[in-house]
Amino acid sequence: MSDATEPEMTTGHPGRRTSGRDTTYDHRDDLLAPAAILEFSDDLRVDDVEPLDAFLAARLGEISRAQPEGTDGRWAADHLATTIAANCLTLSDDLVSWEIKLTEGDIKEPRHARSLSQRLWTNWNRLVRTAERFADHPDYLARWRPLRYTSVEHAEFVEQTLGDQSDGGILHSATARRVAEAEGTQSSMA
Repeated sequence: MSDATEPEMTTGHPGRRTSGRDTTYDHRDDLLAPAAILEFSDDLRVDDVEPLDAFLAARLGEISRAQPEGTDGRWAADHLATTIAANCLTLSDDLVSWEIKLTEGDIKEPRHARSLSQRLWTNWNRLVRTAERFADHPDYLARWRPLRYTSVEHAEFVEQTLGDQSDGGILHSATARRVAEAEGTQSSMA
């Protein structure tokens, strides 16, 4: 069967269409544009990281400048700012690689694509958890939130595998168990 007679299926990104095994892109700019609603780390783009990087640099710069020059507090604040900036750069570099994989259509390459996807997810979540510390700041964007899944496939796998426990670890994590145990101990003492 030729591509011309195969049914066309759309994916989550505008401009990206799959038909059979071939992946084609109608509009490269649409494919690489940030998603309107960020649900999966595979939807991240470089344009998502740049404002987060600027926000974190400004907030951590404020903390650094509040510490007296030459103190351990100043060194720690400067070191944290440098580390966060490096994490933003690493995430941006990984996103450039991810965009190349998207536009070349080989995102199903098992090892490299999966590893890259997991790094995007891990690094994004690490950075937005840092930004959450400043959530009351007027420049903070609600878009900067931890993402539970890397992709639709990852979400489906987790939900099928864990069933009711697919809460992202909220109810079933070791911390949640310790809190529940502590609450049980306190109620038995009353």
